[in-house]
Amino acid sequence: MKNVLIACLVLLCSCMPALCQQQLDAATKDDVEELLTLTGARARVQQTWAGMAQQAATSAADAYRLKHPDATPLELRKVAEVTGQYMRDTFKAVSIDELLAAIVPVYQRHLTHADLRGIIDFFNSSTGQKYLKEMPAMTAESMQAVNPIIQKHLPEMEAAAEKAAENSMKPASSSTGSPSQ
Repeated sequence: MKNVLIACLVLLCSCMPALCQQQLDAATKDDVEELLTLTGARARVQQTWAGMAQQAATSAADAYRLKHPDATPLELRKVAEVTGQYMRDTFKAVSIDELLAAIVPVYQRHLTHADLRGIIDFFNSSTGQKYLKEMPAMTAESMQAVNPIIQKHLPEMEAAAEKAAENSMKPASSSTGSPSQ
């Protein structure tokens, strides 16, 4: 027992310098907020949400057309508009400030002050600035690039969603595997 205690004490002592260094070099809230501001996190969230709303609108119209092959262009446009507006309204309910505040401690757990200073220095460099400048276009083009893949798998995704909905509507006894039905 004494040997186990000594081993634990030695292990703890060997880890102390690293733990102390981590605390001395801990990322601050200001570090993280500076990075988020520099990288345009707020605008990126808004852009991502707008892209998701557009993607949902397009997917909803496509799904409607699959189920209703004789749908008119007006009906398809209406489905897309209603879906897009629903998504935009849903996103309005979420505060971006609240989201950003929630991720600050995550960054602090994973990155040190020195890490964040290095990242901030990168984003202040010409290469980092180019990356930030091109990011919105790359994101938009990426969403367009994956849309055909999503459309290709839409029937599978819809079937899975319908099955999940059906399963959630079944009485509890049928989900337990009871042969009473």
